[in-house]
Amino acid sequence: MNVLLYSLVPFIISIIFSVLDRKIGYISTAISSIILLIVSIYSFSGVLSFFSIISASVWIIASIFSIEYDNYGKWLSPLYTLTILGMVLILNTNNYLLFLAGWEIMTIPSYVAIGLTAKNHRPPFIFMAFGELSTALILFGFLISNTTNFNYLATPIPLIVATFGFMIKMGIMPFLVSEWLPIAHGTAPSNLSAILSATMTLMGVFGILKMSFLTTTIPTGFSLTIMSIGAFTVFFGALYGYVNENIKGILAFSTIENNGAILVALGLYMISKQLNLSSIEYISTITVVLYSFAHSLAKTGLFLSAGLQEKQSISYAKKIRNIAIGLSLLASSMSGLLPNIGGVASWLLLENLFMFSYVLHNTISILFIGIGASIAMGEGLATALLIRYITYTSLFKNTKQQLSKIMKYPILSSSFIVLILGFTLPYLIYPYRNTTTIYGMLANSVILTQYYSSTFGGISPLYIFLLTLFFSIITYIAFGKPKIRKAEIWNNGVDGQEEYTAFAMANNIRQMLKKILRSEEEKFLPTYGLDVFWEYIYKLANLIRRFGKTFGETFINSSISWYIIYITLALIIMIIVASMG
Repeated sequence: MNVLLYSLVPFIISIIFSVLDRKIGYISTAISSIILLIVSIYSFSGVLSFFSIISASVWIIASIFSIEYDNYGKWLSPLYTLTILGMVLILNTNNYLLFLAGWEIMTIPSYVAIGLTAKNHRPPFIFMAFGELSTALILFGFLISNTTNFNYLATPIPLIVATFGFMIKMGIMPFLVSEWLPIAHGTAPSNLSAILSATMTLMGVFGILKMSFLTTTIPTGFSLTIMSIGAFTVFFGALYGYVNENIKGILAFSTIENNGAILVALGLYMISKQLNLSSIEYISTITVVLYSFAHSLAKTGLFLSAGLQEKQSISYAKKIRNIAIGLSLLASSMSGLLPNIGGVASWLLLENLFMFSYVLHNTISILFIGIGASIAMGEGLATALLIRYITYTSLFKNTKQQLSKIMKYPILSSSFIVLILGFTLPYLIYPYRNTTTIYGMLANSVILTQYYSSTFGGISPLYIFLLTLFFSIITYIAFGKPKIRKAEIWNNGVDGQEEYTAFAMANNIRQMLKKILRSEEEKFLPTYGLDVFWEYIYKLANLIRRFGKTFGETFINSSISWYIIYITLALIIMIIVASMG
């Protein structure tokens, strides 16, 4: 209770300051986040404490940036802090009712903030609709648990039901990849988009992990199902992000792609726990933590950089100078490249999948290899996605516009954090290391993946960092500043343009996969998303509507006989549910 008190009170005071003056409010929120960070480190009690540390770090960076960024009137600042307050409650309570209260406090102010700043009602409406669907599923899962506190669960049903609610918040459900998250998060002001994509989706990861820690028996079929959904999401999230034309839409699809990878790691944790593979279980847990650090911090910096743009379309983006190095580091981490922390997380996930396939050595191993291959292809598309983003927002033809330190340093700080964490954090929290010198790599610098007591693979983020630094300096001394070579433009099949636009850069994929990309999007227009799955959502919605109409006219027709049947069926279902609890 004391941790909750110490954490909540400063944010409540910050909300009051925000109403009086938005700049003072953001400064106060940054200070409150620093207090939360210190309390979280001081009272560290296990893996779940990392989520408070990650969230507080994100809120410090985003709040400092917001001091000069927010020109959206007097209400964005208090709504922003109120959203954070809900997440603080989620992270620090062991009571289901308080958790749900935090879930709603997190959701409703975000809905209002998006509604106040959106040009039409669709984005906030979509955000709220999916937010409440998530709440309904989580509430149902909590009700089945038949307790008010997060206690050990004898049945996996609460975890299974609530997981689908948490996955909606992560942007993964329904129908695996959908446009709702890019529409909602992409429409919000950038400081709010940053905390929605970096920490609100993180609350879904936190919820699944917290409930799975408490569940003694998790069905293998459920673990395999969410791993398959995660792998599917990684590939299609990256694909739709790559062909997207909206600056924030690209980043939002990247969030979906990363959350898909985290979901696969969560599934690996569950199945290894069920099969008593303790080393893989532990490595999977660390993978979830490292992925969460990598995604949340990098996505914060990227969404803040999107706030510097005036246009929605990436082809019309300004090339902002002075943050190119920072964006390159953020993009390389999100692409799964070492020595950034995102690279370590991606490597551990793929190692775990292939190691699990090797350990099982049966027909199910094929599924693990397929999931690994899907993630690898998704990571490749994610790299292309982020190269496209930084190319058209920062790298070439930079403007002469200078950024203020208050807006520049938060973005740069997030980028250097993901780099520094890459070659430090694994050594602090990861237990498996090689104690001897290999190929010039120092003792204890190689982190290993292990099953039982056997070694499967190894990597040294520190060694890669030192080598990259050394050869970069040698190359720069030898050849100097890189020269730009101009060549004749080939626009990937786009006619009538003299510039190599972002649309042209992605047009090769658009042409090759036109069967699963909507044909009407083959235009040079800013869009939030390209999602063939919406076609099926519309068809399903129409089918349900027609079914409801037919059902209502046939069976809900004031017939007393039918009402007696309904009451009898409801009684039977209630008895079954009660007996399961």
